[in-house]
Amino acid sequence: MFDMFNQDDSDSQGNQEQEYTSSPNVSGDIFVVSIGGSLLFKAKPDTEKLRQLGEVISEIHNSGKRIILVVGGGKIARDYVEVLRSFGAGNFEQDLMGITITRANALLVASSIHEAHGEVLTEITKVKEVLNQGKIPVFGGVLPFFTTDSVGALLAEYLNANFVNLTNVDGIYSADPKDYPDAKRYDEISYANLFDLISSSGSKPGQNLVLDIACCMILKRSNIPAVVLDGNDVENFKNYVNGYSFTGTTIKENANEEIQSEDVEELMEKPKRKTVKKKRKIKVYKDDKEFSEDDVDSLRL
Repeated sequence: MFDMFNQDDSDSQGNQEQEYTSSPNVSGDIFVVSIGGSLLFKAKPDTEKLRQLGEVISEIHNSGKRIILVVGGGKIARDYVEVLRSFGAGNFEQDLMGITITRANALLVASSIHEAHGEVLTEITKVKEVLNQGKIPVFGGVLPFFTTDSVGALLAEYLNANFVNLTNVDGIYSADPKDYPDAKRYDEISYANLFDLISSSGSKPGQNLVLDIACCMILKRSNIPAVVLDGNDVENFKNYVNGYSFTGTTIKENANEEIQSEDVEELMEKPKRKTVKKKRKIKVYKDDKEFSEDDVDSLRL
């Protein structure tokens, strides 16, 4: 079914590889954007968000910036993996299932962007060839164990690019702000402190860590400029790419903010915010009352 993701286009790579140039002086115009699957794919793909993000990516691309996209799996992937796990599949098989779903999601994202390469790439070293064609490379998962964020970090390392994580929160917090209203958002965080935050409290209930350890290690080892942004705010995303003021968390070697592990532990010991579910109002009709045309149109089937 997914043979479309594995088409071989190696015949021209040798020539194209020589055309691509990358140095610290041009990294400001190259952005690897890791798109969280939960941003675009919930119970089903969000058509409007796909279209909106696609238009913004096209605008940025046409302004002269070079964009590489990596698309996550979201709830759809987790649901498939959970079913596979219930059948007794091991971690490796579960990872392969997740990769398959991320590539399907990536194909939808690519389809929403006119300038995107028509096929989902599965090899990191093919990215330069597609960039040289003036197209936007699009990836899903690549290898078992590695998240799409880690794939994005590897691409940023390979291209000497900026790493951008678009997710459902506006940065890295000390805990999930939906559950803990006192959670602190960090304007800046160092690679070392991010790694410590993940290692020390990543396994605790309620912890909201938008990046994983492997991704963090790749960012740190090559000193890759990175940022975490709310993908729902496309204007804020454009501000960052264009060098304007933005809201989010910057990840770099020397950050101004320090993380106090005691504060994080104290916060996590507090009770979670209670979520109140709204009750749906159901309109009841008596047997002797006829439906009007408006009533029929308002039915949710």
